[in-house]
Amino acid sequence: SFQVDRDGVINAAKACIAADVPRLVIASSGGVSRPDSAIYKLLNFAVKGVMEAKIQGEDAVRDLYASPDVLAEGLGYTIIRPGGLLMDEPVGVAALELNQGDSKSGRLPRADVASLCVQCLSSPNAFDTTFECYQANSAKPVESVGLSNILKRTDGTDFVSGKERRGSTWEEIFVGLQRDPGHAA
Repeated sequence: SFQVDRDGVINAAKACIAADVPRLVIASSGGVSRPDSAIYKLLNFAVKGVMEAKIQGEDAVRDLYASPDVLAEGLGYTIIRPGGLLMDEPVGVAALELNQGDSKSGRLPRADVASLCVQCLSSPNAFDTTFECYQANSAKPVESVGLSNILKRTDGTDFVSGKERRGSTWEEIFVGLQRDPGHAA
């Protein structure tokens, strides 16, 4: 876990910066900043420190890209924190929800995560941002998402963080994302 999700991510970021790659996209994990949550504890135990490694990798990337030299070059990143990954057919952008603050999660097809990774490359709204993604109808507070994902619930939640993002197009879903601290436009 640490060799890939921390060291590998850090090395990839350094290589992208050195090569002037305009945008680095990282697929991390929903709940990664919530060590008090059951899903964090389960995944961190089952996959030998994976959540700890992922948050360390994320934090290092944000720090590397906050360097005045990197900011001046206009290089950036996007960190995507998907919920539980499914092998299902893609559901498409209109069925997805993005959120910031790691307070909600759910599940979504891997193909939709791949589409998000590609589509955010051309979006100025996703530049230097970190966000969670999941099917809107599977959204739950991070505290209860594990059981909901196991049971494959599709009843969503009444919980509103105030940072949810929906859209019928890829560009619409990215509108309103807040840049990470230290990365203001």
